[in-house]
Amino acid sequence: MSKFKSRPLKLGMLVSVGLLLFVMAVYYLGSKQNLFSSTFTVTSHFYDVKGLVEGNKVRYSGISVGTVSSVDIISDSTISVEMLINQKVWEFVRKDSKVEIGREGLMGSKMVIIHPGTPEAGTVEDNEMLESIKAIDVQEIIQEARGIIDDSRMLSKSLLEMSEKINNGDGDLGRLINENTITTKLGQAGDELLAFAKNANEISGKVNRGEGDLGRLVNDSAITYELTFTLNHLKQMTAHADSVTMEMLLFSKELNEGEGLLNRLVYDREMAQHVDTTIVKVGQGVDEVVQTAGKIRESWILNLFSGRDKKDKQAD
Repeated sequence: MSKFKSRPLKLGMLVSVGLLLFVMAVYYLGSKQNLFSSTFTVTSHFYDVKGLVEGNKVRYSGISVGTVSSVDIISDSTISVEMLINQKVWEFVRKDSKVEIGREGLMGSKMVIIHPGTPEAGTVEDNEMLESIKAIDVQEIIQEARGIIDDSRMLSKSLLEMSEKINNGDGDLGRLINENTITTKLGQAGDELLAFAKNANEISGKVNRGEGDLGRLVNDSAITYELTFTLNHLKQMTAHADSVTMEMLLFSKELNEGEGLLNRLVYDREMAQHVDTTIVKVGQGVDEVVQTAGKIRESWILNLFSGRDKKDKQAD
């Protein structure tokens, strides 16, 4: 009889314990989700939430103060994240507080981190927008580190190949390190340069002392005076030549545009023909005068009065 009475008691205790555990679990989960405390809402926009989902934690200076209530896509480049924040920390969240997406530990879940603002900006209001900042992603850092490591390996491989070529004497650098002929040639070139510098120093010394034509040209003022005089004389000759050229230009212009005899002789064809005819006639007249003078000389009347015949006979 007692055995049948103990069964309802055990069943009642089991149900009571289960109900208590259920209430405690609901209370625990509700406290984590801020279901049983006063909250206010803030939002922020991100380009990439990097796996953030509803229910992830919101932390303020490392302390859990709320949860992510919703994650909505507004456009192809904007994602809105709404957060429920505990009323107790309202006065510490400023209007210029910055929001970024972080991670719990190295491989933990995503969370939202609110950075403190300045007291001068004032306390944030309910449903107000906070500015977001781009967080440093560990995955991106790892990928960049891998790229750097790969580049370092390639660089090390190239340096190793270069060092092997240098040790084998390949290339100009290898020859410069492993051979002595290049050093000898460089020494000879240095000696030649030193000798050239010495000769140049001697030449400059001679020039400074006024030796040779170049030294006289540099140090003797008389040569400079003579050169200056010659240049001035050349300038005068050039000016005179310019004046003669101008006079010839004026003469040619007057010849081309004037109406004198010379212009007519040059450009008047009829005048030129008349002059030619006159010259021919003058030549013919001169020939006739010469012939007449010869006839007069040979005439007997002139011989009679001049006694030329007598002289010729006496000469015979």
